[in-house]
Amino acid sequence: MKKMILLLIGIIPFVLGFLMNSWLMQNPNSILPFKLIGITFLVFWVFVGFITCKFEKTPYHSALFIHTPAVIALLLLTYQDMVLEQFWPNMIGLATQFYYLPLTNISSFIIGGGLYVQMWTASVVAFLLMYGSYYLGCYLKKILSSK
Repeated sequence: MKKMILLLIGIIPFVLGFLMNSWLMQNPNSILPFKLIGITFLVFWVFVGFITCKFEKTPYHSALFIHTPAVIALLLLTYQDMVLEQFWPNMIGLATQFYYLPLTNISSFIIGGGLYVQMWTASVVAFLLMYGSYYLGCYLKKILSSK
């Protein structure tokens, strides 16, 4: 049951990405605070790590289950971007792009690159940010529970 909860929590970035895209499509003249959304998401992911790191035997196993959707999205996105050199014009093609949308601005800023940053590179950095944030939450839980 806890593995299923971790997998479902791992889908939250999809939902946030779809909501961000819907907002931008309905309000094309508005600008979302992308960096603030990314920072807020990372803080939320630290909190998720803090709460869920004990769902499995080790924090590593919890991180493995919660980031399964992230790995699948990253593999599909990388395949589309590097091998096909185009994104699939269906829901899977959109979902792989939307998964990392909350962190795309921050990861592009970290990479540098100016106006052009490859999507798969930004997604790898976003994945590392998510994974690191989750482990930070696990680490904070370990520190606070040992006192």
